[in-house]
Amino acid sequence: MRRILSILIITMVAVGVAAATPFVHGPYSGAPSDGSVVISWMAAEQVPARIEYGRQSEYEQTGTFSSWIDCVPVDSTTTTTEHVKIEALEANTAFAYRVILSTSEGDIASAVGYFVTEPAPGDTVQFAVVSDTQWQWEGENRLRVVGDAVAADPMPFDFILHAGDVVESPVSVNWDHWFLSFENMLLRAPFIPVLGNHEKGHRSYYDNFVLPPGGGKGDKRWWALHWGDVVIVGLDTTNLKAADYIAEQDWARLHLSGTEPNKFVIFHYPVFSSDAYHGDGYSYDAIFHPIFVETGVDIVFNGHAHNYERIERDGVVYLVVGGGGAVPRALADTLVNGSIVATSGYNFYTRVTASVSEIDVEIVSVALASDDAFVPTDGFLLDAFSLPESEPSTNTNWTWILAALLGVAFAGLLLVRALK
Repeated sequence: MRRILSILIITMVAVGVAAATPFVHGPYSGAPSDGSVVISWMAAEQVPARIEYGRQSEYEQTGTFSSWIDCVPVDSTTTTTEHVKIEALEANTAFAYRVILSTSEGDIASAVGYFVTEPAPGDTVQFAVVSDTQWQWEGENRLRVVGDAVAADPMPFDFILHAGDVVESPVSVNWDHWFLSFENMLLRAPFIPVLGNHEKGHRSYYDNFVLPPGGGKGDKRWWALHWGDVVIVGLDTTNLKAADYIAEQDWARLHLSGTEPNKFVIFHYPVFSSDAYHGDGYSYDAIFHPIFVETGVDIVFNGHAHNYERIERDGVVYLVVGGGGAVPRALADTLVNGSIVATSGYNFYTRVTASVSEIDVEIVSVALASDDAFVPTDGFLLDAFSLPESEPSTNTNWTWILAALLGVAFAGLLLVRALK
């Protein structure tokens, strides 16, 4: 199959970049579905490119790709992030791909990346979660150590989630450093983030990533991924407008009320946390928690606090997973109600296996870390637990109906205040 495309540039970021490799960012993938994926990259100069792809099994046997797309840049005068959607893919299939740039020095190929399309109901889903990667300014590149640990993990990830604070500040030098540090991880599987406060709602975040179908600014402030027996809802908790929270409440309730047996949510600020510096106190226990209880959410992933904590409230497990590379922070002397495991002083990532019978979660250490020390570990587990699949409740829970109404009323009060 051969198709000639003029690339529709979904995002364009004019930057001045000098690079030893023609690839400044990527390639990397995003927005996976049952029959499509988006391949993204930024080159040092706008040149024609070709995406080669095919079934992973065929590539591993032959070293070649059966399909390709030729890409002609729309604008050759600026350095831009390019996103190309590959469609008409077979569902429940593992693929390999690479991008070849036609430069003045000849064709230059990227490393090979991988993605899978949506599995069939009943199939196991596996994914990784990182958060608060940001940027450490001195010493060893902690981000690369974390990213390479995820890249080397033997689990076949369907995708990699990020709970926000991708970069320290959304300027080009930070993005360049981040993409270089995580180049190996980004080839493993599609990357799907949510906004953190350090992104500052900046255009560059929206320019860099293509996400599952969503809403808000650019349809990227919140999103939902329906993936076999799993649904994941990504929310934006960095905004200040009450109308956005009301919209997100409706979005969450809609997408979490489906038939998927395994339900996850991811956003930046923690609903509950024993962090000594940030704590919680963001009112998400009133805004979102009742919805999660009502719809039977299994696990909520949060960042912002640079430590690990597992908290259970009303049957919902909250995981604070802000260990992706930023300096770890201390926990308070007194832990919040429902705290089961709380650990500080590590960089780490999370891996999840979700099947029809249970959800298995492992928190994988990467390094013992502080402001002035960084000592890689052998990957021992900071925590591991399983959640058996529960039957949906058929009883009316008036307590949580009342709590949900109070959450709506709280968001409405915020809206009234915002309109004054």
